[in-house]
Amino acid sequence: MFCEMKQYLIPGLALLLALTACSKEADYEDDGVIYGKRKMNYWLRSPKGTKWQQSDVVGVFSVDDANSKFTISNLPEGKEQLGWFSGPLTAATEVRGAYYPYSAAAGQDPARIAVSVSANAVNGTSPARFDMAAFQKGKDVPLVFQKKLSTLKISFSNVDDAWSKDEPLSSIVVTGQREMTGRFTADLTRADAALEPVQAARGLTIDMRNAKLTSDLTARAAMAATWKKGDVIEVAVKRSRVEGDEIDDFKKVSLTLEADAVEGEELALTVNAPDLDPVLPSLSLEWASPVLGLEDGAATSEIRGNYPAVDQSGNVYVQLARGTDKLYKLNAADGSIAWSRPLGYTLDNNASPSCEPDGSVIYAAGGSSGSGRVVAVGGSNGSVKWTFTSDKFFGNGNTPAPNFNQTAPAIGDNNLYVGNAGTTGSVLAINKNTGNRVAYVSDAADGTGGPVGGVTSGLAMTSGGQVAWLCNYGMFTAERSKLDNPSKTHTTYGAYTTWAERFSHGWTYNSSRSGVACSKIDGQDAVWAAVMERTTGGQFNMHVIVSKVTAGRELSYTAKAFTKDYVRRDVTNQDQGGIVIGPQGEAIVSLKGTPGGIFAVSPAGQEVYAYTLPGEAKDVCGSCAVDNAGRIHVVADYASSSDANYYILRPDYATGQCKLIVSANLTRLMKDAGVNMGTDTNVRCWSSVVIGADGRVYLAVTQFKESDTGAWSDHKARVLCLKYTGVTGPSSVSPWPQKGADASHTGRQK
Repeated sequence: MFCEMKQYLIPGLALLLALTACSKEADYEDDGVIYGKRKMNYWLRSPKGTKWQQSDVVGVFSVDDANSKFTISNLPEGKEQLGWFSGPLTAATEVRGAYYPYSAAAGQDPARIAVSVSANAVNGTSPARFDMAAFQKGKDVPLVFQKKLSTLKISFSNVDDAWSKDEPLSSIVVTGQREMTGRFTADLTRADAALEPVQAARGLTIDMRNAKLTSDLTARAAMAATWKKGDVIEVAVKRSRVEGDEIDDFKKVSLTLEADAVEGEELALTVNAPDLDPVLPSLSLEWASPVLGLEDGAATSEIRGNYPAVDQSGNVYVQLARGTDKLYKLNAADGSIAWSRPLGYTLDNNASPSCEPDGSVIYAAGGSSGSGRVVAVGGSNGSVKWTFTSDKFFGNGNTPAPNFNQTAPAIGDNNLYVGNAGTTGSVLAINKNTGNRVAYVSDAADGTGGPVGGVTSGLAMTSGGQVAWLCNYGMFTAERSKLDNPSKTHTTYGAYTTWAERFSHGWTYNSSRSGVACSKIDGQDAVWAAVMERTTGGQFNMHVIVSKVTAGRELSYTAKAFTKDYVRRDVTNQDQGGIVIGPQGEAIVSLKGTPGGIFAVSPAGQEVYAYTLPGEAKDVCGSCAVDNAGRIHVVADYASSSDANYYILRPDYATGQCKLIVSANLTRLMKDAGVNMGTDTNVRCWSSVVIGADGRVYLAVTQFKESDTGAWSDHKARVLCLKYTGVTGPSSVSPWPQKGADASHTGRQK
């Protein structure tokens, strides 16, 4: 910082103000400047070729008085270049510098005078004066020392045992129990370090500039300290801020000095690195629901592909794959069953419910073997409002036989949007109030024919007004406005609209029910999906595809190319899972099988990071979720030597890797929380992670006995509610942070 004097220096002069304390008994001359040892009057030598006048007044900056007025008390005849100036300072005062001409308003804050530390800062002398010979406003002032400074050295031990190993640091703050007012410090880690006055403070800050905490890291500073043996010194290490990080700073460490801080000598402090480790955010099991699906006498219950919906109050709604055809509401506080309602499904149902965010109505879609149906249920008591039975689906002249895969109804303003596979697949708009069909999507201009291939996963709604879905023949869109207000009517089948766009491929495909996700690329709506290309040897190539979609299109028969097609080769088939969108617009895809994990693809079609789950390879059967801080939550299914595990990862876009923050064995988590699992010893998870509006995390799991590896005949389905400190909700940046876009599964792009 620079001197902000309110008065100007004498124009055109490179003013040399040699400020010296004089004594007639012990004067000596050095480079034309007279120095003294005791007395507090000052000889000031003027610039060469100029003379002092009796009216000249200079200002002196000091610690005790920031701006003292010094006047000429003696101007020797014939030696007017050397004036004797007197002022109010005492012999004990530490002087900082002088300037000319004096102004009462000059330098209100002496700390704002810019200085630079000379090379002999460590073993030099403490500040006595500025060398004003080359002073110009706006430039640093070189510093000269009189007293030796102490050197503070901080090093770290046992770094390899610390959680904080290899963490980037922003600064180290050292604070002593004795105040250092009127003292000075210099941060010697900086080549351009300035000597800083310490005002009403007890310590110093060392800028670490993102240096990593390693065993050979050393931090140094120069200081004029009054610290004594036995004093307690507090060391606070500040982390470099990383967006989305799970902790703020390390702990502070208190050390007792074993020696005084001595002028000209080094004071060494050693910090035990593990003592810095912060109190990490805790992962806890808030509740586990009762076993679901066995109350009606079923031998087994499973959640497989189903994932819970959560309203804004934290109430949970879930369906089962096996055990019962009921829809359950679980209380937010403890996971107890608020009500259950049979829906008339044929089981082996992998669909999931969606709910109005306020929990007023729940829409349950499901059923296999042609028994698919959609039911609207009141959230308060589970009363059925209406049922859209299988005969109401589009059949193109045949008896409709709808099957639901891993999907949930998408919730529009007035209508629901559902897609199904079956003898004749269909995409429908259903009125939310009446349960009547509003329109269907046809692949023909005359209204005959459902969308080719039906719907294996979806639906999703873009922010621009398209409804999108995936099937074995590609990716399709339809105009939402045309589904809501159809202008075409078939004489037999009723109101309809044609699809808008089709994006196809020529691969030998395999069914993928992984779900679609929506985002924007270059300001245009885009839809993401994963498609499995069959190869030889039982492996597959996974195609992560994205297509920009255009509003206003209708019945585009010509198949369009995908905007980007990223291929990850030779992976195990993915029949579940899904795509979510990360904070920087990347598509995060789950990997099933060997190796299990996740990877992310940018809108430009490049892999930006990946993570393989540690230990034995595990399936990631569901979609992950992204929280408010950009962390990725993922759950892996049981492997032969391990239970299902829950992980929290932090992506590193610079290195293309992810850092593991949390790894939790779900069986152990349940047992440690006191959940009575009976004789069951293991947990599986074939579901997606759901993050509620309040930051609680929901997982649907299935208990079993480890010895039951054949028929899987004794399963028990539950929902778990977890809490991780620092998670306050799903990502507000991502347009699609979890499967179904939000915890209510509305299917709406944000």
